Amino acid sequence: MRAVAEQRNDVPSGDTGASAPRSVAVVGAGITGLVTAYALRRRGVQVTLYEASRHTGGSIRTTHTDGFLAEHGPNSFVTSAPVEALIAQLDLQDDVVEANPDANRRFVVRDGVLQAFPMTPTAMLTTRLFSLRAKMRVLLEPLVRRGASATDESIASFVRRRLGREVLDYAVDPFISGIFAGDTEALSMAHAFPRVVELERAHGSLSAGLMAQRRRAKSPAASAPEPGAPGAPQETAPFARARLISFVDGMQTLTDALEASLAGTLQLGCPVRLLHRDGSRWVVEAGEDGATTSRTFDAVVMATPAHVLAAMELPAELRAMAAPVERVAYPPVSTLTLGFARADVAHALDGFGMLIPSQEKRSLLGALFTSSLFPDRTPDGHVSITCFVGGARLPERAREDTDLLVERVLIDLRQLLGVRGEPVYAHHVYWPRAIPQYTVGYQAVKDAADATEATNPGLYLGGNYRNGVSVGDCVASGEQIADRVEAYITRAG
Repeated sequence: MRAVAEQRNDVPSGDTGASAPRSVAVVGAGITGLVTAYALRRRGVQVTLYEASRHTGGSIRTTHTDGFLAEHGPNSFVTSAPVEALIAQLDLQDDVVEANPDANRRFVVRDGVLQAFPMTPTAMLTTRLFSLRAKMRVLLEPLVRRGASATDESIASFVRRRLGREVLDYAVDPFISGIFAGDTEALSMAHAFPRVVELERAHGSLSAGLMAQRRRAKSPAASAPEPGAPGAPQETAPFARARLISFVDGMQTLTDALEASLAGTLQLGCPVRLLHRDGSRWVVEAGEDGATTSRTFDAVVMATPAHVLAAMELPAELRAMAAPVERVAYPPVSTLTLGFARADVAHALDGFGMLIPSQEKRSLLGALFTSSLFPDRTPDGHVSITCFVGGARLPERAREDTDLLVERVLIDLRQLLGVRGEPVYAHHVYWPRAIPQYTVGYQAVKDAADATEATNPGLYLGGNYRNGVSVGDCVASGEQIADRVEAYITRAG
């Protein structure tokens, strides 16, 4: 089966000429770079946005084919105050579509059977997902001593210690695969979920911390909670009501609107090859082989994946300082969206999707019930399922060609969802480097990024390897970087 592909006709904008005061180069037109450039331009700063590929948005892209909608990367995101503000500024309110209320139902596979994940205390007591012993272990969580504050503990170690092995295997492990496509034994609890660690440190247990949060939330005199800490991709700053959303025409609506607002600033198909200081300013050399141009800026924002730095020509001292950043791991992931006749899928697909623990030994990391999540994702009489393969669990599977991948995935879908027949639609996207891994020891990466900025005034490092991997995290990060850059160039005069 051949993967469906779509080409966009993006035309690189021309060089805007000599640099001017208060000029900033933003390198990388993913969501972080787009938001940074957009926020700076709204502040009256002259921006040039460089992007090596021929399209903006990074992993956020949407394909429409024969009535099917397939996302290349994120399928949805949770709103926050910065996200809602951005949607309003871009006048996209009428394009927003909220997820089906059934999206609150998540399924986890255990022993080859989908079990609804318990979302309430009552559901936890009655669920078949966990044994009686596991439920009793959860009830004893308040009695577990807090961990050593100086220890950078893995997610697996933290969860085993506080909640037990079964909760790790059949709750946390599959959810980590869904967020990071990562390994709980390797990922850092403090860097992936800092607010959870803070609950333990501040209150002695997760139960006590959650109860304290609920009391504060109910208090009429309570002040607005602090925004979610960087590095907590599943958490959102409270503002009114967090919503799980996409757009009528898919996630690319957001990045297309940002791109349109940045007309005249974009340099598409223009990789940055060299970066160095010239006095108090920065020289950026960019372009395809044989057609590079050099420009000088007051500040540079590197809003690229961490590994992009390794491919650039940098001053030796800058490269040495940023070396830990360049080494951040990104496991490969394949995204496979399959369409079926509704009659060929036995399961009701009445939820967000299914997550598959490592213990189940399946090819799939998990799957979204795409056509159930948002309306108009398929032609009438059809459903679509977006499958994820690879990650840190089975990286070699992600690299397989489309036909073999479809064959492997169908084995799981037939057994777990009662899929019959062949898919009538398939869209395969391979991400050789998908999601940055916040591994144990990740503080060295953050320290290197901080030190690089401190010793190179006017240089800023941003992206999902630094401040959280979700779309909402990246929007907030872009706004924060713009604030810092504006303050710097204002001070510099």
